[in-house]
Amino acid sequence: MRRVPIARAAAHLLDRRRTRRGERELAAELPLVTDLLSVSIGAGANPTQAVELTAQWAPPRAAAILRQVGAIRARGADLAEALRVATASHPGWAPIVDALLDSEQWGAPIGAGLGRVADQQRAELRRRAEAHARRVPVRLLFPLVFLVLPAFGLLTVVPVLVSGLTSL
Repeated sequence: MRRVPIARAAAHLLDRRRTRRGERELAAELPLVTDLLSVSIGAGANPTQAVELTAQWAPPRAAAILRQVGAIRARGADLAEALRVATASHPGWAPIVDALLDSEQWGAPIGAGLGRVADQQRAELRRRAEAHARRVPVRLLFPLVFLVLPAFGLLTVVPVLVSGLTSL
């Protein structure tokens, strides 16, 4: 049975909205994931072990991606390939992946790098929240102008006008 065009468009819009919501939730989880990776590595784990440990304690969406990394590694891929495949559709993971791969490949200290990445992610979340807060007054304008002000007029101005006109 074929879907009517309106139903297809509605389904497409719902899928896009669901995808965007999932990406926002994942972006909100990334600073915590970055901190967990930093703590794991600071405790002496190598990047592979840090990914496995973080998958156990991470928030749900990020944990699913990290478990996917583990599953890809279990099939024989190295950490770099597993991270790239699992995070390919999530651009917010790029700084974390780069830091982990630099640490694994070159032995570079990663603690400070992950700390900077977490700070940048938190700053981005803060900027998004501030932008959202700036849009709220514009969204409230319609109900104010078309619902609240007319109701105010009906409840305060009209009775005064009616009583003034009836007293004449």
